Amino acid sequence: MRSTLKTITFATIALSLAVGGAFAAGRHEPPSGRVSTHDHDSTDPQASSQYMPALLYKPRLNQVLIRLRSADEKIQQEEAMHRLSASAVRKLESETGSIHNQAMTAANSHAGAIPNTTYKRLKSDIRKLDQDIVRLS
Repeated sequence: MRSTLKTITFATIALSLAVGGAFAAGRHEPPSGRVSTHDHDSTDPQASSQYMPALLYKPRLNQVLIRLRSADEKIQQEEAMHRLSASAVRKLESETGSIHNQAMTAANSHAGAIPNTTYKRLKSDIRKLDQDIVRLS
């Protein structure tokens, strides 16, 4: 029993030291909330001075997400008032998820922005989704 107790004690101490060291080391970020585009160990002196803003406002992506959220709320309201069947709700939520995935894929491949042609296609898909909500209710 003593050896089990000793093993547990030493294991606890070792883990706490390892976790404490990891938290203490942490990741040091540059000042003003900006994220460096290069590692800190870079040998290029100019590379460490290049920064990228952490958060950027993307109006097209935000508009698409807001309209999708609105469509999702309409679906939930129609379902709560028993105007939509369960299969219609699943179909509409599937369409909403598909449009959301398309928007996020386009945004991820273009640094958070949505190109004009993709934005127009997404808008027409959302319009069709809104029409489907009305048609199925």
